[in-house]
Amino acid sequence: VTLKVMLFGDKPVDMDKVLQKFEADTKDKLNTKLDIEWNPNADHKQKLTLKMTSGEAVDAAFDAPWMSLNNNVTLGYYQELDKYFNNDEYPGLKKAFSEDFLNANKINGHIYSIPLTNAFYDIDVVYIRKDLREKYGMEPIQSYEDLQKYLDNVQQNEKGMIPFALKGDRGFYKLFNIEDKFTNAKLIAGTSPGFYVYLSEDGKKVIGATTLGDDASKYANLPAPYTDPYYFYPQYDKAVEWNKYVQKDVLSEKDPSILFVGGKSAANESTINGAAQIRQRLKSALPNADIETFVYNSHMRNLEPGAIGTDYKAWNDIVIPVTSKNADRTMKFFDWLFSSQENHDLLELGIQGEHWTPDGDRYYKMTDKTSNYIFPTYEFTWNPTMSRINGDNDEATLKLLDYQSKDDTYYLQPLSGFTFNVEPVKSELAKLSPIAAQFDPVFKSGLAKDWKDTAAKMNKQMASSGLEKVRQELINQVQAFLDAGGK
Repeated sequence: VTLKVMLFGDKPVDMDKVLQKFEADTKDKLNTKLDIEWNPNADHKQKLTLKMTSGEAVDAAFDAPWMSLNNNVTLGYYQELDKYFNNDEYPGLKKAFSEDFLNANKINGHIYSIPLTNAFYDIDVVYIRKDLREKYGMEPIQSYEDLQKYLDNVQQNEKGMIPFALKGDRGFYKLFNIEDKFTNAKLIAGTSPGFYVYLSEDGKKVIGATTLGDDASKYANLPAPYTDPYYFYPQYDKAVEWNKYVQKDVLSEKDPSILFVGGKSAANESTINGAAQIRQRLKSALPNADIETFVYNSHMRNLEPGAIGTDYKAWNDIVIPVTSKNADRTMKFFDWLFSSQENHDLLELGIQGEHWTPDGDRYYKMTDKTSNYIFPTYEFTWNPTMSRINGDNDEATLKLLDYQSKDDTYYLQPLSGFTFNVEPVKSELAKLSPIAAQFDPVFKSGLAKDWKDTAAKMNKQMASSGLEKVRQELINQVQAFLDAGGK
């Protein structure tokens, strides 16, 4: 059987070579081939939706809560997968996915996806050029002020270089976000626009729900500091201030890492997991260059315990569409993938001895062929118990990777078991989501100098498309969840 798979990004150079080895190794066990469709990042969600609405057969596809997972589950596009987990007929899945992990990732009480994560948070960083920082006589960057001084030096001294290249749909992403610990407020995933929900001090009652652009009356009855309509949005003022450092065509940028590793930009926002590969790509293009990372959340930078809020949900998932006639065969493949470290390493890292070499039980080392198999592991293979750590990272990066893998690094967020059922308001969200998607990258990239007025106008535009109905439905569902004993 050939399984049709949908992923996004660039196909690794040696993907076919790795798949040939997989097929040879498993011919007598699985007798299965993978036909992977690689979509451009920006097109994957739309192409997946088109295939689902047209009924085209797909055996496995990437989706996520931040993409269309919750909505597509509600629309009935994906198969329930409960029977494949905690099942002795699928020992690999049983071993790799604990009951607690699965329960945290259920939607409407069922498992609709294979949850993918290698930790419960991937620490956000800014990659900067160590060689440039040293050229300017600067000490290692430890604050936003240091980072801004570095960007100013780049702007003044490196003509033609972009100081800070951003991705069009992410902008400055989580830079400048507030760092407070939240026990009675949470941003609810699965809606666009996003809503913050606020709970009473005892956590048993919903006292409000707000979204960007709401007028002050929506905040009046909330406890401090939430009475400030802009409390959750300090990043937008800073984005406007820092927009002078980013590329002119930022909204059309699909992959700023290409600019960074090619020496065309001096900073790039990403996550700690990619540090070693970014360094290798940069040195391949510029042998005398090197990278450093700046962890912009101070609590994470200082490796503080209990610093990262989590609901233990995976942010990435593999789903089995209802159009697939090969669900058992597909899940047997994933059972094989997670049944041994050797199997997992092949798809995640490539051919041992060619694309990577082992470094103990937990780490791996890169080779001069590693760049030929840069697989998007977060889309297909990530697992907390099986994904290796890149041992080619420097000592500071390895400390961060170890830090994010420890249980005591995290605290449980409120409403950790809640998932919004969009079915009652799917027609309203179909109208609201395009409006939010139009404005969101503009705010995040600092292109709206009068962003507060623009946000208010956006909010009024959404009000005529069902915003209040969505807000009330969200409040009702959260309250029902709390009344049923949820936390």
